[in-house]
Amino acid sequence: MAIDPATVSTVLSVLPTIFEQANKTIEKYKASRRKEAGGDAGSGTTPEARLAELETTVMQQAQSLKLLAEQHAETIAAIQAESRQLRKHLKIAVGLAIGAGVLAASSLIVVFNLLR
Repeated sequence: MAIDPATVSTVLSVLPTIFEQANKTIEKYKASRRKEAGGDAGSGTTPEARLAELETTVMQQAQSLKLLAEQHAETIAAIQAESRQLRKHLKIAVGLAIGAGVLAASSLIVVFNLLR
């Protein structure tokens, strides 16, 4: 019962995106902390500008999360389709195994009756 390689690659492709977005956020946070620690108050950065910058960052993060959610939805749909296909194959295999068992048992009965 193997999962389609495309499904696995889709799931794995999401992880670097998450790490990349997390690293970007951490770097922005570190940069803002360095500016605050360096006494960069005279550069003209107003609280309104900082708020606008933070809002932009939040919107970018929201867009990234939206894209990740869409990728997850596609991945889940692919896994569900694969699961349905595997379930169908399993039912067929079980049916064939039961049929083969019945055929083997009936063949044994016929052989034993012929040997008497």
